[in-house]
Amino acid sequence: MVSEKRGWNATLFILQIAVGVMLAVGGIWALQGGGDFAASAIKDLVEGDLEGILVIVFGVIELLVGIFMILKLLIGDRFGSFGSVLVLIATVVWIAAIVLSDVLGAKGIINGGTRNFLEWIYRFAQHLIILGAILAVK
Repeated sequence: MVSEKRGWNATLFILQIAVGVMLAVGGIWALQGGGDFAASAIKDLVEGDLEGILVIVFGVIELLVGIFMILKLLIGDRFGSFGSVLVLIATVVWIAAIVLSDVLGAKGIINGGTRNFLEWIYRFAQHLIILGAILAVK
C-alpha cells in the first residue's frame, strides 16, 4: 500500500508539473496573440474587440493557474480559494472549448468531424486527457 501511495504521489507530481507548464505556456501564448486550444475556441466563438478582451482575460487566468499549480508543489496551497477559483474558471473554459470545438466547431462531430473520424476522436481524447489532468491536480 505504501509503494502505491508513493507511486500515486509521483504520478500527481509529474502531472501537476506538466499541466502547470502547459497552462502557463498557453497563457503566455494567448497574451502574445496566439493561443492554445481554449483560446482558439474563444476566437471561433466571438469576433472583434470582445474576442481580444476574452482571449487576454483567459490568457492571464491560464498563466496564473499554471504558475499557481507549479508553486503549489514548492510552497503548498498558500493561495487558498483564489487559486481554486482560477482553476474552476480554467476548467469551465476548457469544458466549453471542448463542446464548442469538438462538438459544434468547424471540425466538430456535428459539422463534419465524421469525415475523418479517427482524427476527430484522437483530438477529442487529447482534450479530455488534459481536462482530466486539470481536474486531477486541482
